[in-house]
Amino acid sequence: MVTGGQERSADMNKTKLLKQLRDDVFTRLAPSPIHGIGVFAIRPIPEGTSPFRGDSTFARSIRVSDEDLRGVPEAVKKLVHDMCAFQKGYYWIPDNGLEEATKSWHMNHSSSPNMRVIREDFIAIEDIEVGEELTVDYTTYSEEIDLP
Repeated sequence: MVTGGQERSADMNKTKLLKQLRDDVFTRLAPSPIHGIGVFAIRPIPEGTSPFRGDSTFARSIRVSDEDLRGVPEAVKKLVHDMCAFQKGYYWIPDNGLEEATKSWHMNHSSSPNMRVIREDFIAIEDIEVGEELTVDYTTYSEEIDLP
């Protein structure tokens, strides 16, 4: 049985969840014609909007060097190389691990993107329509990339 205090806490969590579903969910993962899996708009995303509100994995990443990765299986090293930004000799890996990487980590590269990194956040640089794939120019925040 849920006591009064616990019930109120559950209601607050449910209220917050429902607000997030109404106001902050803009994207989903789906197969991409660009490469593998991509991020697609499921509702219009106005220019200047961060469609990954509350996603702080980009800001909360840990710097890891190739030296640090000694002993890590080669397939996992490749995953780090493929998924993580590389700057000044370090990969930036989410502090809660690759298994917790959010949708934003699945955006594909484009030389004419509709998203950009501004202060560690992905922002729409144009209006994005439902069904459109969100893309970013990897070269604006990663020095070592394999472009599809």
